[in-house]
Amino acid sequence: MFKIITPDNRGEYRDLIHAMHEMRYRIVVEEWGWHIPGIRVGYDKDQFDTDATVYVLVLSRDGDVLASSRLNPTTRPHMMSELFADYCDLQSYPVGSDVWECSRFVTDRKRMRDPVEDFRTRCRLGLGLTVWCLDHGVSRLSWLTHQKFYNLVQRVWSTEPLGLPRRDGDDWAWIPAVSKIDKATLDRQMDRYRDAEAIVAEYLVPKLRASA
Repeated sequence: MFKIITPDNRGEYRDLIHAMHEMRYRIVVEEWGWHIPGIRVGYDKDQFDTDATVYVLVLSRDGDVLASSRLNPTTRPHMMSELFADYCDLQSYPVGSDVWECSRFVTDRKRMRDPVEDFRTRCRLGLGLTVWCLDHGVSRLSWLTHQKFYNLVQRVWSTEPLGLPRRDGDDWAWIPAVSKIDKATLDRQMDRYRDAEAIVAEYLVPKLRASA
């Protein structure tokens, strides 16, 4: 369903990590148009891909990377502390051994056969994050996410904003947030994974009506 790569087993998965960085570049740079200082062409690896980073991957049946996300401890420098602290104008970003930062939540949507597969891939990625957190005593995840995804996250994780939405020269309104991780979170995710077809059909109704 998902694969978790940690500092302890990273040596076993060098090829997967390499493919993940290439996939991230295709999505965040070539599709989303992000400018990430210091990375090389074709390879999204920055200063927050460290020796402490944990990666969650979703693979195809052939072993290709379809989706990935990274987790970093907030007790070390991380994106919120180093780049986006001023976005947290409602409350300070949390720091502690039980708080990790989630970033680069990326899915290769062009590889998906249909919306249901796309939805289930994102569910698998979220499940991997939650399972790892529960297994390692992590009770909260901090994020910087765009407003549309923030609204979706609230359906699964108990989430509160750290700051007001902010636009920085693009069309995305960015929100720093923190989400609670507990067994109820895992149960909701499993329910959504099992009910994927019905949930996707519900999402598609407004779009079908608009195109009719």
